[in-house]
Amino acid sequence: MKLLFNVGKLIDATGADAREKMSVLVENGRIAQIGAQGTIQAADATVINAPDQTLIPGLIDTHFHLFLLLLNPVGGPSEVTHMADEMVATKVFKAANAAKVWLQMGVTTVRDAGAGEFMAVAMKEAIRDGYTPGPRVVASGPLIAQTGGFRPGSNSHGVEVTGADEARREARIHLKAGVDVVKIYGASTIGGGGGRLISEPGWTQFTVEEMRAIVEEAHKPGRLTSCHTGSAQSIKNAILAGVDFIDHATFMDQECIDMLLETNTPIVPTQAIAWSLERYGEKMGFGPHIARKSAEVSAVSMKCLANAYQAGVKIAAGTDADNPHASLAKECELLTEIGMSNMEALLAATKTAAEILKLDASLGTIEVGKIADLVLLDKNPVEDIRNLTSVSRVFQSGKEVQLPLYDLTDFFNKVN
Repeated sequence: MKLLFNVGKLIDATGADAREKMSVLVENGRIAQIGAQGTIQAADATVINAPDQTLIPGLIDTHFHLFLLLLNPVGGPSEVTHMADEMVATKVFKAANAAKVWLQMGVTTVRDAGAGEFMAVAMKEAIRDGYTPGPRVVASGPLIAQTGGFRPGSNSHGVEVTGADEARREARIHLKAGVDVVKIYGASTIGGGGGRLISEPGWTQFTVEEMRAIVEEAHKPGRLTSCHTGSAQSIKNAILAGVDFIDHATFMDQECIDMLLETNTPIVPTQAIAWSLERYGEKMGFGPHIARKSAEVSAVSMKCLANAYQAGVKIAAGTDADNPHASLAKECELLTEIGMSNMEALLAATKTAAEILKLDASLGTIEVGKIADLVLLDKNPVEDIRNLTSVSRVFQSGKEVQLPLYDLTDFFNKVN
């Protein structure tokens, strides 16, 4: 099957400026030719004329949880209970809905940052094999935490270990199950701790030795590692252990930034989740302390993130979303508030994200030979990054996704 896109603007996400009146030929799911309109001959291609629209690569959410997304009101009032639902099948069906929502938003690839029972691996395979539509999935397994590391109610989300030997064994179990990124839980969450061990957000967990054992095992077969962090020390420990990229990177100090630069370790800051919990957390059923803590953490982390950006730390976009308000479009908007240009924020959700996940040979930019994950927008995101919400049509491997899947009007503040 061949598709010929004739578009008003093309943003290929290589870092080059937007080009006007361009054509892109897709053949057998990959990009075959790119050129000025009128220069590509493809008589047998299906033509998509979009003179007023902008073509961008499919977006990549580098930190998402298919099994944690709360879809109320999309999924109904019972949706908020699904994290504690013991029925695995219920979780899977709801995760399939979450996948469709993110796909509708123009996100054609996600890194699922952890779910119990290796369900993210199962969802990766189900989407890959065509059982349900959704973004292609780079899967993590259950989060690996220290003993006592998980807060009440979230034990099914991960596994707890003590010592380097147990950590190494658990990493091997993850690899056997088919994970792509082994995720380490290096600090507590905004909620503050595990069991009755409640403390300030981000208290450091694991030793460097324990984390290094996980990293060593993951790297043997060429898999990646990430680390959930929430304090300066947890970031430093993850870097010293050799983790491939840092999740959240909250409360970075200058030493963290220097170490990130020295080791060329990227970060995935996930500002959208704190932004959404501060504004919508109580409405979604979270306690008021979560909204307060989110506001406190967000104010500090945005300043730290701005310092990291100015210093040249590599940053990819990820949402950590548990609700559609925390969209990848919102994450990119928040990245512009730390000083990124609109183009840089777009690259954080395309080119840079693909590089961090080691997918850049086939995804992340619009270049000849790459997989044709493409999004048509009604408006140009380089003029206003909020235009990432103006998704008109989505294509995966050259095949169009039938939209709309859901009415998401309540979750977007579109630019008029």
